[in-house]
Order: sequence, then C-alpha cells, then structure tokens
Amino acid sequence: MPRKLKILLAVLGAIVLMILGNMFLRFHLPPVTVKAEPLPGFVIGGVRITNSLVTALLVDIILVVLAILATRRMQLVPSGLQNFMEFIVETLYNLTHSIAGSKWAPRFFAIVATIFFYVLVSNWFGLLPGLAAVGFCESHAEVAVLHQPTIWDRVHERTTARLAAPLPAKEGEKGAHGVHVYWGCQPGEIIVPLFRSPSTDLSSNLALALVSVGMTQVFGVMALGARYFTKFFNISGILRAFKPDASGQRRGCAGMLGTFLFGCIEFFVSILEAVTEVAKLLSFSFRLFGNIFAGEVMLLVLASLMPLVLTLPFIGLEVFVGLIQAFIFYVLTLAFFTIATVTHESQNTHSE
Repeated sequence: MPRKLKILLAVLGAIVLMILGNMFLRFHLPPVTVKAEPLPGFVIGGVRITNSLVTALLVDIILVVLAILATRRMQLVPSGLQNFMEFIVETLYNLTHSIAGSKWAPRFFAIVATIFFYVLVSNWFGLLPGLAAVGFCESHAEVAVLHQPTIWDRVHERTTARLAAPLPAKEGEKGAHGVHVYWGCQPGEIIVPLFRSPSTDLSSNLALALVSVGMTQVFGVMALGARYFTKFFNISGILRAFKPDASGQRRGCAGMLGTFLFGCIEFFVSILEAVTEVAKLLSFSFRLFGNIFAGEVMLLVLASLMPLVLTLPFIGLEVFVGLIQAFIFYVLTLAFFTIATVTHESQNTHSE
C-alpha cells in the first residue's frame, strides 16, 4: 500500500473515531469563564499555575519537537516533513523580504515567524474535541445547580479537587447508600480544564503584544538611535520658531508665530503617536482574545446542543479563523517593525 494512502486512511480513521466518540459520549463541559482558571494544587513559589500556562508550555514543546523532527535528517532534495516545513518557512521569509527589504528581513524574520507559529498552534490547540473535558473536578460546599451561595457561604467554602477523565456524565448505578453514582464530575461539581488555549487568555496575548511593541522600539533605535524617540515627543518645530530661517534671516513676528503654531501641531501629533503606541497593546491583545475566545465558546455551546457531525462546519470555520488571526498578528508586527525603520531612515536621509 502506498505511503500517502496509509497516511490518508489513518487521518480518516481518526476523524471517524472522533465523530463516533462525540456522538455517543456526552462529556461534562466546563463553565465558560473569561479568566484563565488556576489549577487546584499547582503552586510554584507562591504563584498559582493556570491551565493556559500549562498549554503554552505544551505548545512550546510541540514546536520544538516539530523543528527537531523536520531537521534531524536534512537532505539536499527535501521530502516529507522537511519539505513541508521548508515550504512554509520559505513562503513566510519571501513575504517578510518583500515588505521589510533585504537589510531588515533577516533581523525581523526570526521574531515574526516565531510569533506566527506560536499563535497558530495555540489557536488550533483549543479546537481539539473533548479536550475541555479533561481536567479537575472541583466541589464547593454550598454550590449546587439550583442553589446560589450567599456571601457567608463563599467565605466558608471548601474546595477539593481530583483529576477527572473525559467520561460521560450520565447517571449510573446506585451506590451503597442508594445514591446515584455519576461518571466524571458529580452533581454540584464543576470541571476545571487542564488545558486552555493561550490565545483565550488575555494575559498571554498581552505578553505577545509587549514583545511586538517592545521590539518595535528596539528596531527603531537600531535604525535612528536616540532620535527615534522624537517621534513621541517632538518639540523641534516649536524651537525652530525662535531660530533664524533657512536663509539665515531673523524671523519676523508673523513668521515666528506661524512656525510656532506648526510646531505645536507637530508636538500634538507626536503625543498622538505615543498614545497610538500604547493602544497597540490593547488592539493586539483584544483582537486575538475576542476572536479565539468567541469561537471556542460557540463550539462549547454547539457541543451541548448537537452531535459533532453537525458542528464540523463550524470547527472548519474556526480552523480558518485561527490561521487568519495568526497571519494578522504576523503581518501587523512585521508592518510595525518596518515602519519604525524604513520610514524614519528615509526621513533622516531626506533631511540630510
């Protein structure tokens, strides 16, 4: 049997098993929370470990293993995984070169390509069916389906946790005391997922945005030196009003006033540039968070209403959205890097 046919059959078999499993097994789905959930009992140095952090480390491991597997047997004529990865890397590098140019493309590429692969795998990781059903069952003393705890209950609540397997939460046989036994989490318990896509954690997205905006300033300084920061605090136009004009003549009152007003406009624009730079952090973070989080919530809701067969088109849509969001993060970061270097270099050359 040809190798490609074996791979195709294996993929189709996995899809069929995934569909059948989700059709006949009803998983205990986690509650929808915006904040990443701390894992019960996971504390390192006083810092509680969240499920998004665990997934981020797992995504890093996946990328490292993928890179090792693709390069462990390098061939002059690539094939298999090496050929596939070289195609993706070459495509990204050619796009980076076309935008940033030959001088800055080698310096930009390692950062923007790493961001692209990390965001892409993070986005797709959260789409694995049944992944949200693997976690810890957490029970609260006074929490039940039809009971809302009071403030006093919350103060005295006791939390216990145990690892829950992805088993159906349907009624089973009665126990020794006549109480119904449930698989997975018991009534009144909620499941804390062990894995959560880092893209659905606002803190993780903010960290990526800090890397993007921070490296923009680094490349800007590399291109212009300390003069780069005049972009955010430009008073040269105001000072120009009190200096002689281009011909060396002393400015009159009208000329001084006009130059001073234009200098004030330049100063106001520079302040707006500084505000825009800070706004990039919010734009980066909430754009990625909103799109990926909304998609996963939609899939969780659909999973509780219909079998996986009917949700497959929506899963395909979210796969496409995850790819587009990773590409947008990559392109915007590359554009910011390029603007911080090429634009200011051309302005500097023109002034000289």
